[in-house]
Amino acid sequence: MNLTSARLQRVPKDNTLKAWSAADELLLSRIPLEAGSSILVVNDTFGALSIGLSEHTHDWWNDSAMSIQALQENCTVNDVSLPTLIQSPMRRYDTVAIHIPKSLKLFEWQLRRIFEHCDEQTQFFAAGMVKHISAGHIKVMNKLFASVNPGRSEKKARVIELKQAFASAEKQVESLTTEYPVESLNQNIVNLPGCFAQNSIDPGARVFLNCMKLLPEAKKVIDLGCGNGILALGYLIQYPETQELNCVDDSFQAIGSAKINLSSYSQVNYWHNNSFNGLTELNQSDLILCNPPFHQSTTLTENIAKKMFQDAVKVLAPGGECWVVANRHLVYQPMLRSLFALVEVASKDPKFTVFRCVNHS
Repeated sequence: MNLTSARLQRVPKDNTLKAWSAADELLLSRIPLEAGSSILVVNDTFGALSIGLSEHTHDWWNDSAMSIQALQENCTVNDVSLPTLIQSPMRRYDTVAIHIPKSLKLFEWQLRRIFEHCDEQTQFFAAGMVKHISAGHIKVMNKLFASVNPGRSEKKARVIELKQAFASAEKQVESLTTEYPVESLNQNIVNLPGCFAQNSIDPGARVFLNCMKLLPEAKKVIDLGCGNGILALGYLIQYPETQELNCVDDSFQAIGSAKINLSSYSQVNYWHNNSFNGLTELNQSDLILCNPPFHQSTTLTENIAKKMFQDAVKVLAPGGECWVVANRHLVYQPMLRSLFALVEVASKDPKFTVFRCVNHS
């Protein structure tokens, strides 16, 4: 299917931005589509590649719950069958079409995971906009493949053909997991490849951790956009008798990281989900901790945070509180005031503000 004739929407919905790019179009024009060949599509953010490959059976792998939702919605609107959704490669592929992710470690980890089930005959086609393909991405590809053909760029997009994966390329997957100490928690934080704040503590999270003593003691708590679980961990250290804490994140790798970092706490539940979509189990919560993202892949956006705030109001019990940390340049306060009964600044430093938001009674 031609992408210009397809009906494609982003998740969250944004009519000012397209749900596909020139890299999608170029990739669809470059990959071989032989009858009966096995195809794997990786990091297809809004399902555009899958729509373009709708006449060909293929597997689809993505870390993001929002991307899964976008794929499902766009397949329905365009009346095409869903591909086979997988959480990790489990069989051999002839062709791999992969969007180059922002994270170098995620890129390398994904390639190495695929190598575990493929051979030197498997062809890889790595796509991205030229401005988002860094020297680090090129270094990863040269490290893993004997043949790296950048091809000709078109419309500021590039598709790099990769062949002859080195025999040792499937090894050292575990070495891509990172770990660093957080003194205020007296614990090392583990991050799986692709998890936010891969190599050091997020500055916003550091500011939020300093506010843990200000937070109310609550029975049913949510860490929304939990990442590696650092805020949930800080809260449980402060209030170890908390009855229930729910970690929610769009990223499967983030949820995996949180499970490692919070493994000592039996009262924690984990949800790989787009905010609170369908999670009625979390209704009537007392407290939400939130360090929302302001980007989606390489695109700056406030739409994800906006949905989180709107959902928080619906999930919180009357009078429940949502505490939010945000960069001071992000103008979240008017948005929060339009949703909550009370919004006040609990803490701030030169770069970050922590808001205490109280739900309507």
